[in-house]
Amino acid sequence: MNPFKYGRVVFDEDFCPRPELEKNLKNYISSAQNVLLEGERRTGKTSLVYQAVRGLPKFRLLYIDILEIKTVDDFCRRIINAVVSMERKSGMTEKLFKSLAHLKPSLTFDPLTGSPSLSLDASVKLKPGYIEGLMDLIEEENKKKKSVVVFDEFQDILNLKEAVAALAQLRSKVQFHTEIPYVFAGSVRNKMDEIFNHPDSAFFKSAVTLNVGELERDIFGDFLRKKFSKGKRRISKPLLDKMFDIAQDVPGDVQQFCGAAWDATSEGDNIDEDIIPTALELVFSRELKGYETSLSHLTGQQLRCLVGLARMGGKSPLSSEFINGTGISQPASVKKALNRLIKLKTIYRYKKEYKFINPFFKSWLIYKNF
Repeated sequence: MNPFKYGRVVFDEDFCPRPELEKNLKNYISSAQNVLLEGERRTGKTSLVYQAVRGLPKFRLLYIDILEIKTVDDFCRRIINAVVSMERKSGMTEKLFKSLAHLKPSLTFDPLTGSPSLSLDASVKLKPGYIEGLMDLIEEENKKKKSVVVFDEFQDILNLKEAVAALAQLRSKVQFHTEIPYVFAGSVRNKMDEIFNHPDSAFFKSAVTLNVGELERDIFGDFLRKKFSKGKRRISKPLLDKMFDIAQDVPGDVQQFCGAAWDATSEGDNIDEDIIPTALELVFSRELKGYETSLSHLTGQQLRCLVGLARMGGKSPLSSEFINGTGISQPASVKKALNRLIKLKTIYRYKKEYKFINPFFKSWLIYKNF
């Protein structure tokens, strides 16, 4: 069985230890300190939270994923579904059902598992004013057992037309929930900065910041080699370093790459550099449809800019070298293409450098000789 896990929450033996981060997060949770958890995509923020809470038996986790929310109604329903999911585990769904009677809920039971599920009448549109009531519900839930409330991909609350009102409603309650630790996790730093570091924001300086960055290569490399050894496969540190480079040191992408290398080898193999193109081709074949979809959304100029980033890097995309290499005539045109690629979530900007959200897409563009 392939031991490399990616694209989902991991913990225990599948979680690469981050002792300092885990210790700090546990301390903040135990003292009911609100936390801004920042890190790029697939760096393991959610897994870190789960791992930390698993080590704090007095707490239970209320996990609310708001990725790609578009309306306040959607935001409110995400909160309700998260509370229902948590209560389902403690068998308190029917009591919760009564507390939400004004929202016309319906309670059904899975015919196979017998587990209850709750849904709300689609005709009931939840508005910003409902947020306060839902936060009161979270406070009531906390009285049953201490809860850690996690809003994942919190920057997407800015997608809402009523974002300012929604943030104000949230903050009006969170500031008085002194016994509840809130964790606001986000992967788009400039948007999280807008929420927590802009003086005009309701959440200005309302949480302590924890940064989830790259794993130290020595620690992560040892963790990965132990995974390979489960199948009596051997891999060297220099080869892992090359795989780290290709995957841009993103933990989830590194594990995906290692998983492909595992699938392309057999028990007892001494893995060498020949595995890199083989493993990459396996990744490409699994992600091809996504690459093609991404390309279908680009103009010719945006594609030339993207290929330029793949081949020349993203540190100086407005330089004459980059402009000449891509055939784009004006720096303003490059800037416009970059902004569009960011909006499409194909690239992102970090420390004055443009990077691919999916490093394997970058490798594929080079491999296909675009």
